[in-house]
Amino acid sequence: MCFSSGSGGMELDAIKLARMLGKEMEVVLLCKEGEFIHHSHQGVNTGYSLEPVAFSSRIFSLSMLLRVRSLIKQYSFDNVVFFGASELKTLYFSFLGFNVNLLIRHGTTKSKAKTDWFHRLIYSRVNYHIALSKHLLNNVKYIVPVTGKASYKIIRPSYEIASKNESLAEPESKDKLFITHVGRVAPGKGQVDAVRACKELYNKGINFQFDILGGLESDVYVQALNAEIGADDFSSRIRVRGHVTNVTEYLQATDIFLFPSSGEGMSNAFIEAMHYSAVCIVYDNTVFPEFVEMGFYIHLVKDRDVDALSQVLIDVALDIDNEKQRSKINIELARDYFQVERELSDWQGVLI
Repeated sequence: MCFSSGSGGMELDAIKLARMLGKEMEVVLLCKEGEFIHHSHQGVNTGYSLEPVAFSSRIFSLSMLLRVRSLIKQYSFDNVVFFGASELKTLYFSFLGFNVNLLIRHGTTKSKAKTDWFHRLIYSRVNYHIALSKHLLNNVKYIVPVTGKASYKIIRPSYEIASKNESLAEPESKDKLFITHVGRVAPGKGQVDAVRACKELYNKGINFQFDILGGLESDVYVQALNAEIGADDFSSRIRVRGHVTNVTEYLQATDIFLFPSSGEGMSNAFIEAMHYSAVCIVYDNTVFPEFVEMGFYIHLVKDRDVDALSQVLIDVALDIDNEKQRSKINIELARDYFQVERELSDWQGVLI
C-alpha cells in the first residue's frame, strides 16, 4: 500500500517491491486513484495487480477505510506492506478484525515523536517496522511508540544495474565536467546549496554542466532555486530538467554526483550513482556516514556548510581523473550490498 500523491523515491520503491515480490507470489498494489502510481501502471505488464483507492483526506477518510476493508475481504491478504505514515490513522480501522501481518516500511527521516495515546493505539497493530538503514531504524525507535508486538528490521533496497561479468561503459572523453543532482526539487533536497557550490567552480574558470533532475514539487522552493541560478552567463551551466525517465543515461555520463541533501533515509539515486562510479559529494548527515562504514569512497562534507561544500567540489574537479579512479571501488561494493536476491530473501524472511 502506498497512497502518496508524489512521484519520488517512496513511490518508485513501492512499485519496485511489488514487481520484485510479484515474481514469487500474488501481489496487489493499492495506491491513490489518479496519482503517479496509478498512471504509471496503465498499459504496463507489471507482474502484479493494482487497485486504486479514491479519497480526499489523509487525516481520516471513511472512503479509504471502507475500500481497503473491501479489498482485504476480496483478496484475503496475508501480508500488508505499508509505505507511508499519515494514512495509518485510517488504516488501523481498516485492519480491525483481520489477521494480517502488517509491515510498515520507513524510508524517510521523521522529526516529530508520536508518543501520544492515539499513535500508541494505531501503531500497536504493527508486526514489523522495516527501515532502509541503521539511521532510519534509530529514527523509527525514537519517533514511533514502542509496542511489545512489533519487531524491527533493516532491509536495504536493491538495484538491477549490470551483472558482475558485464563491465560498465566508460563515457566518451569530454571537455567539461558533468555534474548531476537527482531528487525532488523541494526543501531539504539540497539543490540550492549545490548551485551555490557550483558558482565557485564558475568563478575558478572550470568548465562544467550541472543537471538537476527531479519533479518540481514546491513552487516556493523552485522560485528560490531559479533566483539562485540567476540569468547571467553562470545560468547557462545549470539545467533544471524536471522529472525525466532516462536518469540512467545521465548517471552514466556523470563525473560528480553533487547531493547536499539534509533529510535522506536511503537515496535511490545516490546508490545508483555509485553503481556508475560517479564521484559522490554529500553532507555528513542521516544515512551517508554508513556508506563510509561499508567501505564506499565518497566525500562527506560538514552538514549545511556551503563553503566547505564549494571547496570539496573544487578539489574534486581539479583532480577528477584520480577521483574517478578511486570511485571505481564503489561499483563492486554497490553490486554486493544491493543485490536483488539479498533484498528478496530479506523480505521473504518477514512475510508469512
